[in-house]
Amino acid sequence: MPKRTIDLNSLQLSRAQLQLCMDCPRCFWLQNRHGVKQPKGYPLALNIAMDQLLKAEFDEFRAAGTLPPILLEHKITAKLFRDTGKLDEWRNNFRGLRWADPKSGHTLFGAVDDILEFPDDTLAVLDYKSSGAREAHIYDSYQLQIDVYTFLLQRLGYRTAPKGYFAFYMAVKDDGFHGRLPFRAQLVEVVPQPERVYQLFKDAVAIVQSDQEPASGAACEACRWSSEAVGVRAE
Repeated sequence: MPKRTIDLNSLQLSRAQLQLCMDCPRCFWLQNRHGVKQPKGYPLALNIAMDQLLKAEFDEFRAAGTLPPILLEHKITAKLFRDTGKLDEWRNNFRGLRWADPKSGHTLFGAVDDILEFPDDTLAVLDYKSSGAREAHIYDSYQLQIDVYTFLLQRLGYRTAPKGYFAFYMAVKDDGFHGRLPFRAQLVEVVPQPERVYQLFKDAVAIVQSDQEPASGAACEACRWSSEAVGVRAE
């Protein structure tokens, strides 16, 4: 197993790593203690392009002081977050919303898509999702995004609204392609659960700091593949 130098007293954990810890503590431990990562899949280039296009489009509405149609149609009373300097930092994958726990010295961070600002100065997370599905579905990993980002906003001193939003853009496939791909927009409101995040964060830190390799996640395909590969070599 490759050796890796890691400061166990000052860990830097992302929202994605927190999700990995929940999915498979063993893969999370191997990645953060020994630099052994799960095999990478192909990059979701179309999703990445959609994310970039949506950020640019929402920024045009932000600059004009108006709301995009998906928010107007649902009579959202908030404005798009106006501090573009902070938003640029919070969107950065290597910076993001970042909070260092004063008790432990460990850091949790995550990059947002957008933020809504309500008349009472509370903030709500807005995340873009592009999909080929016919209906929007909130997966557990999506909920964790809203929970973590809301938690981080609170820890950074911001007041948060009791809701978060997903702006889904789903490909319309009923009329063929014809050289274009139209999308149907759907806004989904969810209730953030930031109160659960700190314990998840502490549990993840404890797993990294432990010298004992934890058990695999029940549905972890990477662990199953590696176990089967070892079994084949041993025969």
